[in-house]
Amino acid sequence: LSYKYAQLRQQGYQQELESRDLRWQAIGYASDLSFSAGKQAMQALLRRDTRPDAVFAVSDTLAAGAMSAIESAGLRIPQDIAVAGFDGSELAEIVTPALTTVAQPSHEIGRTAFDLLLKKIADPLAPTERVMMAWRLILRASA
Repeated sequence: LSYKYAQLRQQGYQQELESRDLRWQAIGYASDLSFSAGKQAMQALLRRDTRPDAVFAVSDTLAAGAMSAIESAGLRIPQDIAVAGFDGSELAEIVTPALTTVAQPSHEIGRTAFDLLLKKIADPLAPTERVMMAWRLILRASA
C-alpha cells in the first residue's frame, strides 16, 4: 500500500475486526486503484489454495473490479464471497449487487482541505494540521 490514506483505511478495518474478535488476513494488494487492478488482484486471490470468504477493498473502484473477477469465476456475491469497498461513491449503487461501502464525507473533506490551505498560505510557518473525519457504513447487498 503506497498511498497513506489506503494504509489508514486498512488499519481502521483491521482495528474494527480485532475489536470484535474477528480474524482477518492481509492477503493481497492491487497494483493501483483501477477497476482492472482490482480484478487482477481478485483473480490472484482466487488462484490460491484457500479462497477468501470476504474482501475489503480500499476503494469502491477496486471493489467493483474484485466483484467482476468473482462473478467471472462463477462465484456468487455475497453467498460465496462478501465484498465491501470504501468511498461511498455513486459506483457503489450502480454495480450489481449493490456494494456495501464505508462512505466518507467528500464535500466536507474538500472544504476542510481548502480552509487548511488558506490558513497555510496566510501563515506558512504554522504547524501542519491533521484532520480525521467521520465515516459511515452503508450496508448493501454485497456483504
